This record gives sequence, structure tokens and C-alpha cells, in this order.
Amino acid sequence: MVSFVVRREVRVPRGLLLSIIRRIEDYPKYWHGHREVRIIDSSGDVFHVQVKFAFNGPLNHGEAYVRLTDDGVAFNFVKGPFKGLHRVRVGDGELVSEWDIKLHPLLTPIRGWVI
Repeated sequence: MVSFVVRREVRVPRGLLLSIIRRIEDYPKYWHGHREVRIIDSSGDVFHVQVKFAFNGPLNHGEAYVRLTDDGVAFNFVKGPFKGLHRVRVGDGELVSEWDIKLHPLLTPIRGWVI
């Protein structure tokens, strides 16, 4: 498993930032590892999405279930170059991105480049 946390100080009102990060299909505008995020299905606050990642190759696509939370969004990647959780949340004056994933074995040699 690979786990890491990235924190960024933000000077954006909390409500505005939450509305931005909850626009699932807009993720490629902000998270440059995503080329495309397409909603396949939804039920309430849970979305089934297909993700096309920014790198080339046979492992550049995956699927995830995305849940809207009180403080952000939680991605549960179930198919693709990695599996596991990516949580994006709005804290007090900061945006927090938490990852807890398992890389596909073919990506292990280039782990440092992927993460």
C-alpha cells in the first residue's frame, strides 16, 4: 500500500471550494493526473465514474465510486492502475488530498514517478 497526504493552504471561502471539488467531471482542470472523468451512473451522493489518466499506456483508465461527503469527496478506485481510496477534503484554510492506494504490479518499478 502507498499512503500519503498533500496539504495546500487556500484563501477561498469554504463553501466555494466545496462546490468546486464536488464537480466530479471537472477534476481534469485541477488534478492534472486526470485527463477525463465521466459519470456513468449516480444514486444520491454516490457516482460511478470512468477515469482516463494523463499518462499513456494500457493502464491509463480506471473506474471509481465517488461519494460526496460533508467536507469534500471520497474516491474509491476499483479498477485501473491502482486501487484504493483518495479523499479530498476542505479543512480550516486548507485543501487536503489523502491517498491510500495499491499500485498495479506493472507500475511498481516507476512508483516514484507515478506518485
